[in-house]
Amino acid sequence: MKIIDRYIAVTVIKATLMTLLALTVLAFVLTLVEEIEDVGKGDYSSWNAMVVAACSTPRFIYESFPVAALIGALLGLGGLAASGELIAMRAAGMSSRQILFAVIKGGVLLMFLVVAVGDGIGPITEQYGNQLKLERQKKQITFSSRNGFWAKDGNTIVNIRQVSVAGELRDVTIYELTPDQQLQTITRAATGQYDFGRWVLGEVRQSNLDEMQVHTRRLQWLAWDSMVDPSVLSGALINPLMMPAWDLWEQIQNLKIRGQNAIAYEVTFWGKIAIPLTTIAMLILAVPMVMSGNRTTSAGQRVFVGAMLGTLLYLFSRGFSFLVLVLELPAMSVMLFPLAVILVLILWLNRFAARR
Repeated sequence: MKIIDRYIAVTVIKATLMTLLALTVLAFVLTLVEEIEDVGKGDYSSWNAMVVAACSTPRFIYESFPVAALIGALLGLGGLAASGELIAMRAAGMSSRQILFAVIKGGVLLMFLVVAVGDGIGPITEQYGNQLKLERQKKQITFSSRNGFWAKDGNTIVNIRQVSVAGELRDVTIYELTPDQQLQTITRAATGQYDFGRWVLGEVRQSNLDEMQVHTRRLQWLAWDSMVDPSVLSGALINPLMMPAWDLWEQIQNLKIRGQNAIAYEVTFWGKIAIPLTTIAMLILAVPMVMSGNRTTSAGQRVFVGAMLGTLLYLFSRGFSFLVLVLELPAMSVMLFPLAVILVLILWLNRFAARR
């Protein structure tokens, strides 16, 4: 049976990866069309647009993986059913549970791929694409790291340790240099808000350096004119969905220590945990869908059913995540909701198949 298990798992994996490739190519083309509209702004070229579009594909792969898994499993298992191979396996003594376990084995390998894309490849490419676009369009050097967001604005270097979901800056440090690149002024601010075309920094401590001594003053607020506007920040910062799970968890703990609301990051964190689990759940869902069907169902019909069902589940999950934010429900429910819906569908399909 081990050979048959491997055969089923490989069939499902191949079909899932082919489905994912088709979806990724489509997403790349649509993203490229959108990026082409920005060609000509600054030094942003067509080649840069292609690179940025390619860098955004890991995010799409990560988000669409559960849907691709469902469609791929329906195609793979459906092909085995259409050729009579599933019937032969059942006649040879293989139960539906054994077929399910074979599919799950393939799903575990796919789950590792999901995690590698979401927590490994994705954040790197996302950051590179965002920085490339900013540097070419606005000719501004930016960099995001564990120490926050960095930007060079003329003779000024800016470090922003944290940006809230509402766009408020926290823990800002501004280093002002002389024309001969000597440190002249250090400004530290606890908060910063964008208001009428400029930043307003709060709880400011400013130190001016000269050859003899350091002069320090404290201000309740300070106006700061800078090229680092909200559009630069939104472009330079990584989408929280593409942040590694451990970085998200660390961000959540830091916010709680400071007494700030971390619900938005918690929802994103549990949403990330849900994606690999939902991928396996989708593969499990495909088994009763194929078993309860018939051999005359075409591949096109299976793709349509899988695409519609997967899309509806994705939309419901996204809508539920917004509901969690608005009503401040437990963030973990973002992970449990899609799994509960899929479980209900699996139980319903099993009962439907048993009546036939």
